Amino acid sequence: MSTLLMMHRLLMALVFLVFTLLFTWQVVNITRDLTLQRLHQQGSDELLKVITELRSALGQYRYLPFLISQNVSVKELLAFSKSEKSAEVSLYLEQTNLVAGSSSLFLLNTEGRALAYSHWRDEDDFFQRSHNDQAYFQQAQSGHRGRQFSLNVATKRPAYFLSSPIYDGTRFIGAAVVRIELQNLVKKLRSVETVLIADNNGTLFFSTGSFQRFENLQAQARVSSHDLSNGVTTALWEKDNHHWLARSVSLDDLAWEVTVLNDTDVVNKNVRNATLFSFGGCIAFGLLMLLFRERQLKLRSQNETRQALARNEAQQKAIINHAQVGLLLIDSQGLIRFANKMALQQFAVLMKLILNRPIAELVVAEGDPLVNRLLTNLDWDAFSPLIGYESVGVRGDGTEFPLMISVRKMLPEISPTLKELALEKDESRQFLVTVIDISRRKGLEMELKRANNSLETKVEERTKALSEAQNELIQAGKMAALGRMSTAVVHELNQPLTAIRNYVAICKQLLNKPEMLTENLTEIDLLTQHMAQITSQLKTYAYKKPEDKQPVSIQMVIEHSLLLFKKRIADEQVELTTRLPEKVLYVLGDNARLEQVMVNLINNGLDAMRAQSPRQLSIEVVCKEKVLITISDSGTGIAEELLDSLFDPFVTSKKIGDGLGLGLAIVKSIIRDLEGDIVVGQSQLGGASFTVILPLFSEEH
Repeated sequence: MSTLLMMHRLLMALVFLVFTLLFTWQVVNITRDLTLQRLHQQGSDELLKVITELRSALGQYRYLPFLISQNVSVKELLAFSKSEKSAEVSLYLEQTNLVAGSSSLFLLNTEGRALAYSHWRDEDDFFQRSHNDQAYFQQAQSGHRGRQFSLNVATKRPAYFLSSPIYDGTRFIGAAVVRIELQNLVKKLRSVETVLIADNNGTLFFSTGSFQRFENLQAQARVSSHDLSNGVTTALWEKDNHHWLARSVSLDDLAWEVTVLNDTDVVNKNVRNATLFSFGGCIAFGLLMLLFRERQLKLRSQNETRQALARNEAQQKAIINHAQVGLLLIDSQGLIRFANKMALQQFAVLMKLILNRPIAELVVAEGDPLVNRLLTNLDWDAFSPLIGYESVGVRGDGTEFPLMISVRKMLPEISPTLKELALEKDESRQFLVTVIDISRRKGLEMELKRANNSLETKVEERTKALSEAQNELIQAGKMAALGRMSTAVVHELNQPLTAIRNYVAICKQLLNKPEMLTENLTEIDLLTQHMAQITSQLKTYAYKKPEDKQPVSIQMVIEHSLLLFKKRIADEQVELTTRLPEKVLYVLGDNARLEQVMVNLINNGLDAMRAQSPRQLSIEVVCKEKVLITISDSGTGIAEELLDSLFDPFVTSKKIGDGLGLGLAIVKSIIRDLEGDIVVGQSQLGGASFTVILPLFSEEH
């Protein structure tokens, strides 16, 4: 039986192959014929175009002989044989030839000898030749406009001659002749195909292809004819494995035969494409029919395996029933179709009470969107498995317990054909739900969580206490520093107080002299301002950092700070240079404290340059992930022994009475509160350089 079936299949394949070959052969013949017809028409159109261009190119020179015949000097030279006119007319012909673009122009007398020639400078022997045997002279002598094609194989310079008779009244006195070299003429052809021009004897004198000129054209190619379905007979040429379709025409008036060759590669290409498409189409049709037949066989096989599928499902249920975890089978509507013993124990229900009930009644899913969406939308094709998800189950008595649920597709471990059949049966598209009671584990997790929460609370309280203690230590350190500098403050305040008492005593004596009294009161006011400045520095140093920070513009802070020193900079003739970026830069802080930093640094720079000349102060702002503000001066710089303690309170390089040494300490404290840093170094201007580094505030922050 199997042998007969195999022979039947081979016979059908052989018949189909024969049909495919016949069909492909017919399509190829039709494609070749249609392509040759189109190529034949293209060749005819191209040939007409080439002939039109040739005649148009020759027509550009037809007026020249008649134009020359009307020249007065030309007639005088021929009529009266004035030899002095020969050079004049030759010069005229030379100029006319250059303008017209012809090859040469010359005049012949009644005996056919040249009296004037456009190339008289190069060819003296031309005047010795006789032209009375040439057709163009004989035609002009007969009173006609002459034309003649000349093919000199030896010189390989084919030419075309045009002539016109010249009369003195009614007497023939000579002829004007124009010579046109065809090599220059045919260069004007714009054909994209191969163009061949031969004389009546078949000698080729012009070619745009691989054919040899000045040899017989027919001997260079093998010519065959081919009949098309539309009744046209075409000429096919072959040369050196190249094939063309030829279109030729004879021009009797020019004694030429013009041929246009169209490459037949497009025919081969179309034939090749037709072969591929027709043969491939037949093969595709055959495969489609084979697929249809296999589909029918597949359906028959599926019907035979339905009983095997039912037995397999029974075996799966038996395996599920003996598993050590809760297992349930549900359909695509979420209805319970089967539950094993462990699942019945976990949910404390009987089998008959949960069959065909929604599984959502056993799992609390109202507050669990993921489980609720999964259990109410069991689309087989778009289903995504749920693995190890924690939820809450409901027992038969209404009590709840924590569980871990997993949902997967239920596919039988059978042959691929049987598996496909199971998927096609709606009743076989079931899902396996795995349920694990995690009540004990959850209890342990709650105990651990309570212990962690208690530990975290204690850690937070301890951290907060340490932070408060650290802040108190910092503030205490500041107050201790204030205590240590009490002696210096008393010294600083005693001097102006003593001076004030003296000025007050003097004022009492000068109550009757107002002009002197005003001067003393002014001095008292200056002393009180100096004392206020000392106390304000102490208050600023002891001041706690603000809790609330706002974005502050660096450019605005620098501009406001410089306004305070505008008059001093002008009076002391300080050269100020500022380099600020165009984009506004922001940092977190407060305007007053940042301006205090800038004022202190600018004031120190100006103080350092009092005895220097020239005085130069530079302020530059650069943004490189952080904001860098550099203030440089051309002062005396900072002594090396002061660099390590420069930012400590009451450390100063100024004279006693000029400052408390709190300026840089305040600057350091403010910058530290703003989470920044300050670096001191040598300035390129010769003095000191202070660089303030602050975090950049951006819109993302």
